[in-house]
Amino acid sequence: MTILVSRRGWLAAFVSAVLALSAAPATASPANDFFAAFRHEIEAGYFARPGVDVAAILDREETALASDCASDPDCAVEMGAQAAQRAIAAFGDPHTHVDPPTQATSASPPVGPVGSASRLGWLVRAYKPTGDLYVSWVRPDSPADRAGLQRYDRILGSSLTATQLTSATQPLTLQIERAGRRFDVQLTPAAQTLGGPTPELARVGDVAIIRYPSGATAGSAQTVHDLVAEAISQKATGIVLDLRDNGGGGIQCAGAGAAFFDWTVVMTDKDADQRTLTVTSTGAIMHSADGDESLVIDRPTRWTGPLAILVNRNTASCAEAIAIQASLAERATIIGEPSVGVGNNVVRPAMLPGGWRLSMATAYATTPDGAPLPSRPRLDVEVADDPISNGATGRDPALAAAVASLSQTAD
Repeated sequence: MTILVSRRGWLAAFVSAVLALSAAPATASPANDFFAAFRHEIEAGYFARPGVDVAAILDREETALASDCASDPDCAVEMGAQAAQRAIAAFGDPHTHVDPPTQATSASPPVGPVGSASRLGWLVRAYKPTGDLYVSWVRPDSPADRAGLQRYDRILGSSLTATQLTSATQPLTLQIERAGRRFDVQLTPAAQTLGGPTPELARVGDVAIIRYPSGATAGSAQTVHDLVAEAISQKATGIVLDLRDNGGGGIQCAGAGAAFFDWTVVMTDKDADQRTLTVTSTGAIMHSADGDESLVIDRPTRWTGPLAILVNRNTASCAEAIAIQASLAERATIIGEPSVGVGNNVVRPAMLPGGWRLSMATAYATTPDGAPLPSRPRLDVEVADDPISNGATGRDPALAAAVASLSQTAD
């Protein structure tokens, strides 16, 4: 059957079709989807400093992105990321940033707890200035330990990121450089996942060294107290608390600091809700309107003697907070290099499309009377901490400076 349409009817139908097409929602591009996800995370939890109009900034960048991508339905994720980065720059917040997949997993200093459990029993980190990979921790009696790996061993020629090497579940053959010598190692993952990074005790003369590689491992607080007790029994004249490469943690991390001094800090989020962390010799408790979270140390120990704390560019979050509080209380000598700079706030990570990662400030910390805290500890002795050089030379200048400072105190 043939349908005949008058000239006027045809024109009306054409106009109706055009109007229908113009009213139909445009298909979002990858860039638009990225910015929408970014905006959702920011609106849900970001803490802006007073005077920053977050909504207006997001509206402006969203409009600009829509214009940039209007003629390109395949507008790339990177365009959305650039819009997000412009918004963050307008926030004026150094704690908040968006990192691409390669940077988020390898070369950038991680913010927040790192060092999840591994089947190889090690942690691998990237030295930010160069991207070189190095071993930052080895679990005793693990595949990495049995392969002879040591802290500061440099990993050569691997196509894997630091995160991928740490969490590897397949056998690996790697070339290692140590003190100018190169050799291959074979690593066979354990059948089951091993525990996370645990504190360790060493000794240089009469000075005890407590290495605390991660505050996120369950039971780490009690382990620190036990190691302090061991150092006391060995009649140590001073303790170095090594927080280098420690990305922080929660209440376990705070409980570890309880082995050295007391402190109280108040954290306020964007809705003005507050949480108060109180640390005493027996543990830590986090008070909030939603209830309390507490950690009780079964075998509490308190070191009251000379103390030095080591930090580096990978020290972050609660690990930084310990060093900040120790400095404010004049309880320790802080040695090393400027840390990440998020010790005065709570930073929450969120994954974005394409493997990008958003790290954003969700709360800020103050003293009980409302005084703001510094973002990183003040350094009493600044010493560059280059793990690649440490591995190549077999020397650790930052640790040597800490031991020397405690030895002078003892004299």
